[in-house]
Amino acid sequence: MTGAHEVISTIMLNWIALWIGVWLFSLGGPLQNDTQKSIPVSNDVVDGAKLHVFWGDPVLQGLHIGIFIALFAVLVFWFILNRSTTGFEVRAVGFNPEAARYSGMSVAKNYILVMAVCGVFAGLAGGIDVLGWQFRIATNDIQKLQLGFFGIAVALLGRNTAIGTVSAALLFGALLSGTSQRNLDPTVFEPSLAENLTYIIQGLIILIVSADVLVLTLVRRGRGMFRRGSEPAVARAGGEQEP
Repeated sequence: MTGAHEVISTIMLNWIALWIGVWLFSLGGPLQNDTQKSIPVSNDVVDGAKLHVFWGDPVLQGLHIGIFIALFAVLVFWFILNRSTTGFEVRAVGFNPEAARYSGMSVAKNYILVMAVCGVFAGLAGGIDVLGWQFRIATNDIQKLQLGFFGIAVALLGRNTAIGTVSAALLFGALLSGTSQRNLDPTVFEPSLAENLTYIIQGLIILIVSADVLVLTLVRRGRGMFRRGSEPAVARAGGEQEP
């Protein structure tokens, strides 16, 4: 209604969700641990809900069955987007909302539908992260977790395709896991330096991937300015030739 971009407005809403989560698990909060009253953390996940680790050491965050859930979610995403009427409408609205509106599609309904489906996928990713590794939620985890912002970068790098998203997620996951403090020896490589180096690499990747889009946008704007600047000269030339 106000013309604000949905990415900007939803990023601003992240702060509301963040501080609600901090309040829920803070000292005296409604979901704070029942037995550890002095720690701002939730209760531990019951053993039956923990995702089974089938490769590696569970203590060092081995590979668990959540990867199969994630791959299945990718297949669902690919099918909805490329093999369904809903996916066709969503892609049409994404490419050109005005043309989709003139074709009889509801732009507002598709926007809300996409945000709802993306929310389901984001919630599933958060559930897999909690059930597969730490098995609890602390207020520090809520404030430091950047998976949502990494998701934007992964989608940009993967060009919103299923295969591209999986490849980009593996790349970013390898960078984050390989430079985490529990996987590095401080005497060999400073963990904080490795973490900052990872952010630099990620930023360069996004910049390089987005370069073609930025260059094409600048070229189009330059052509438009050139055409607008040449129109008066053409008009004057035409007027001088008149008898």
